[in-house]
Parts: sequence; structure tokens; C-alpha cells
Amino acid sequence: MPQQDRTEKLVSLTYALLTTRVGYTRTQLRTMVDDYQDLSEDAFERKFERDKETLRNLGVTLVDGKGRRDHGSLDSENERRYRILAEDYQLPSLELGAQEAAVLGLASSVVAGGGLGLQAARAAERLGVDARSDQALFSPRIDGGEEHLEPLIRHVSASQPVRFEYRTANGRESTRTVMPWGLGHRHGHWYLAAGDTARDGERLFRLDRITSSIARAAPKASDHIPDAYGRPDRFSMAAALDRLERSSPTRTARLLAQGVSGGTLAARAVSRTDGADGVELAVEYADEADLAREIAAEGVRVLAPASLAAAVLSVLDDAVAGVSAPAPRYKLSRHAGGRASAEQTVSRALDLVAFVVQRGGASIDEVMERFGLDRDELEAELTRLRFCGVPNGQHDELLDVEWDQETVSITNAQVLSQPMNLSLVEATTVLMGLDALASAPAGALSADSARAVEQLSARLRGLRPELADFDRIIAVRAAARESGPLVGELAQAIDERHPVRLDYAGRHARSQRVVEPVRLMDVGGRSYLQAWCRLRQGPRTFRLDRMVSAETLSEVFGVDDARVRAVRGAPFEPDAAAPEAEVLWGGAWADAAHAHHPERTGKSAEGMVSTIRVRDHDHLVRLAALSGGAVRVLGPEAVRDGVLAALEQRRQAASLDVEAIQTVGQTVGQTVGQTAAAKTETTTEAGKN
Repeated sequence: MPQQDRTEKLVSLTYALLTTRVGYTRTQLRTMVDDYQDLSEDAFERKFERDKETLRNLGVTLVDGKGRRDHGSLDSENERRYRILAEDYQLPSLELGAQEAAVLGLASSVVAGGGLGLQAARAAERLGVDARSDQALFSPRIDGGEEHLEPLIRHVSASQPVRFEYRTANGRESTRTVMPWGLGHRHGHWYLAAGDTARDGERLFRLDRITSSIARAAPKASDHIPDAYGRPDRFSMAAALDRLERSSPTRTARLLAQGVSGGTLAARAVSRTDGADGVELAVEYADEADLAREIAAEGVRVLAPASLAAAVLSVLDDAVAGVSAPAPRYKLSRHAGGRASAEQTVSRALDLVAFVVQRGGASIDEVMERFGLDRDELEAELTRLRFCGVPNGQHDELLDVEWDQETVSITNAQVLSQPMNLSLVEATTVLMGLDALASAPAGALSADSARAVEQLSARLRGLRPELADFDRIIAVRAAARESGPLVGELAQAIDERHPVRLDYAGRHARSQRVVEPVRLMDVGGRSYLQAWCRLRQGPRTFRLDRMVSAETLSEVFGVDDARVRAVRGAPFEPDAAAPEAEVLWGGAWADAAHAHHPERTGKSAEGMVSTIRVRDHDHLVRLAALSGGAVRVLGPEAVRDGVLAALEQRRQAASLDVEAIQTVGQTVGQTVGQTAAAKTETTTEAGKN
């Protein structure tokens, strides 16, 4: 007998367990379900437990004949009965007001991309809100493509010990066995807070440095997690994130922006002095290595101190060596995103049934648009649903699915007519979005929106018992929070329609311009302003950390719908027409590859290789310099040669800076020495006299 389609099996199990009043025993289910037949006892137990786990991950709670919840433990009594209660399966009505619906739709769009992005979109659809951010004044976006997030959400909520391989910032790898306490996002990175048995205390782990899958720690004596490593009663993930403050600056560098804008360095300089050779910047810093990489990336020059100039030259030496090294062997394949999981296909099938049944039928076009299917895919889905119902049941125990060229109808499915409750992960994604909005600085949200965020967070935590401690164990910080009062000032200018005069240090030149602000965005750990630029007469996006100053003007500009649409519709990422490059990501920089949305990927002996699209080659120069050669451009040849030439030019300038500072030091030393000698000679002569 061919293996039964797993989606069909799990939809049928859900239907059967919802329609029974007394429940089905293991023995009955083993007889009814084709996929359980002809299996040994051990094989059946493993498959049945895996199917129950999938249903639990979907938010479907199994109970026994007396209504007691099933938590996944094996039961030796084969006569135990299983069923699903309608009140557990169905999503409670939230009865959202207009303001709450708008805020919930925005929160559902915050976690974007990857598996969690799909979960957030499904949650929004079930909640009956439009997961959109195009009308919002402030729109944060958090990367949901991190592969370790979904399993860790479940392990954190259940306080289950886990094991994984971890690479530290200096490249060391080791196996960690920890008790997970909480998950958080800040500065563009996801973090796991945990009790680490090997390090004897609380530790924070960056998820993009976890190099293996997340495994539940086996209950062996050697893996025992002492109670002391359990989550402390007063633990707060928000407090753990707040301890990630950047070091306070202790030194000041003198830099020269010569023929370049200075970028982020010009924006945060404590003083700027125009001179014949360029603009001299005074920049405070705490970590010399970090500043050296930033200077190499921005292309500015060092006037002092000497140690910083030498550090910049070392970074550029490494960058040139990396890009000029022979390319390793590699083979690229299309980055397809992988096959849909059973949880995804079962969830979509159950949502499709509820969508059609609630409407008493729906048009083919409406269903295709709602679920992102083409006609062939929809017909395959509907054909599969025809076989769903009570396994091996009579005709009246199966779903009655009919369709033609125009419409589709599903009957005999009243128990599936209401959307199912949000799963733990789906609800968590929406709560993460609400937490990001709640962390926005003053002025970024209206008072009504802020109240709606707080009220919705409390209501959504009530959907699932596992979410009761959400505010302690999950925390998401918007990047705008790090931008101080600037975000509030820009938000007020957007709300009151005042133009803003920017002194902006762009990638190639510093400029003054007046813009009509439309929206603030958080993407990849940075904050941006999207606006209509009067100088360029078109939509532009400005990084807040490149703004030297921003002055709100008293003028009130009229709303131009065409301009607003152009600004909101402007592509944020490079489009398909942008130049393509093949890039090798070595060491810890492999963590940054996925943020560039690779189109093809492959592996080499020296790291991961991917093809990415960039707005211009300067971005590749910045990556190579910032990484000290860990990021290498492999092709096309013309692109690689252009990047190498730019790095060579910067290295030559950095070498001249080191020589100039050393020369100044020697001159000063000689002058001081001559002065001291003269004083000694004078003293000696005076003694003789």
C-alpha cells in the first residue's frame, strides 16, 4: 500500500477527533488510519507520537475521554480515548475595534521573512486583520528568517534543556548544554538567555552564531541540568537586553573626511572643522578595533592617534589580501527556501476549509488570492481535501468538496468552519510585533496606538496558557529606541506634515536637502526615514545614523497622494536589475549572508558562497573593508577588480597616514630632545660659573 499523504492524514485526524463525542482509542486509530496499519508496535508508537506533536505545534490540543489534556507522554493503556474539544480548537472572538485592528495588522507585519514571517501572516489572516504597514507612521521590521527561532520558542516556553554547537566572536566552537530562559532581539540580532551549566551562570548567545540544529538535551545523568539553572523567578528578558549597552567612549580620534562624506562617522562626530584638505572630525570611541573597521569601510583618514592609524592599515592589509587571494572551488545552487513542512500544509488546508465554509462557498479567484495558490495548486489541494474526513469512514463522514471554473464549495465540514486557535509560535510572532511597537521611542506611536498595543498584548497572552509569562521571557527592541530624541522629532514632523532640513552624510557626499517625511522604518537593526526629496524630486531613504542634523521647518506641506504612494512604494532592497556579485562569507561573517537575501548559495572549504544583488560596487568595498577580508568578492571579474582597486587605494592612503603620524612624532621627539639638551647645557654652564 502506498504511503498515505501526511497532510491528508493529519487533517482527517483533526476532523475525526473533533466529531467524536467519546473519543477514539489507540487501537481504533491504528485500525482506521491507513498509515498506521502494518506497523510494529514500536513503529506505530513513534509515528503516532510524532503526529500528536505536529498537532500540538499547530495549537490543536488533544484531551482524553474525561477532558484531560494530553501532554505527549506515552500511555501504556491502549484503551485511553482521544478527542479534540471544539472550544480548544476554535479561535476565540476578539471583537477588535478599528484602532486595535490597525495596530494588530501592523504588529503582524513586524516579524517578516522566513518561517516566522509565514506564521505571522497566518496569524493575521485568522485574526481577520490586514498584515500591512504601508499606512503606518512608524514601521519596524524584524528578521524572522533565523532558523533557530521556532524550536527555541517552544523550548523556552516549556523550560526544556537544549544542546547546540556555538561559535564565539573570536571563532572558537564548543558544545553548549543550557536551560533556556528567554529570547530577545536588539541591535539587529536575536539572543538566547540561558543558564549555562559549563559556564556556571546566565549567558547570552547570539542565534546567528549557533552552528548546529537545536536538540533537546537527552535525560542522561551526564546531561542533568541542576535546578539552580532553571529560570529565576525575577528573570526578565527585557532587562537582559538592556544590559547589552554599548561601551561608553573613553578616547577621541581625529579623522579627515577628504573627498568623501564621512558617513556614520561624520554624523556622530562631536566636532567638525572645515579645512583646505577636507573636514576634520573628532569622534569619541571605546573599542579601537571596531572604529578601525568602520574607518576602513567609510574611507576616511586618521590624523591621530598613531595606534588607530596602524589598526586601520592592518584592517585594509587583510581586506586586500582576502580579495586578491585565489578563489576556492565551489558550486552554487538556487536558494529555494526548502520544502513546506507538514505543519504549514496542514494549517493551510484547515484554514482553506474554514475560509470556504464560513462564506457558504467562494470564488476560485478569491481562494487563490487568499492562499497564494495558482489554479493547478488549488485543484491539487481541493482533490486532497476530498479524501479527508473520518479515516476510512463512510461517504457521509468525508468532506464534500466541489468546484468548477468559477466557484468552490465545501460541505459536511461544520466542525471546521471556525478558524482554529493560534499556535504558540503564531501567537508569539504577533506578540513580538506588539513588543517592538511598545519599545518605540516617545512620539513614534500615537497615544491611542500605544494604549491599543498594551491592551492587545494582554488579550493575546490569554489565548494560550504557555503565553502567560510572555512579557518575562520574550523581548523585542526596536532599533529606533537607540536613536534618542531624533525619532520623536521626525515622527512629529510626519504627523504634522512639516518638511525637514537634513544635513546628511551619504555614502559618497555630504549634502543639505529639504525633505517631506512620510514614514520611519526599522530594518536590520538600523532606523530609516522615507521621504520625498525636494532636491532630487523623487522618493529617497535616509539612514538616521548618517544624519548630521535634522531641523523641522515651520512650513506645513500639503498631502500629495502621488508622492506618498511613490515614497511608500519605493523598493527598499536592491531589485532584480541591480548588479549581481558572487561573495564568499568567511568565519563569523557567514552569519551576515542571509541578511543580503542570497539568490544562489553554495559551500567551499573557506566559507559560504552566495550571489547577492547590490545597489553599487561601493557596498562590496564597504563589506570587504568592514570584515577585514573575511568577506571576499569572487566575481564577476570586473566587479572583483574594481573592489580590489578601491581597497588598494584606501590602503595606500592609510599607509601614508601612519608615516605622517610617525614623522610628526619623530619631529616632536627631536624638538623635545633638543630643548632638553639645551636646558642641560645651560644648567651645566651655570654650574661652572
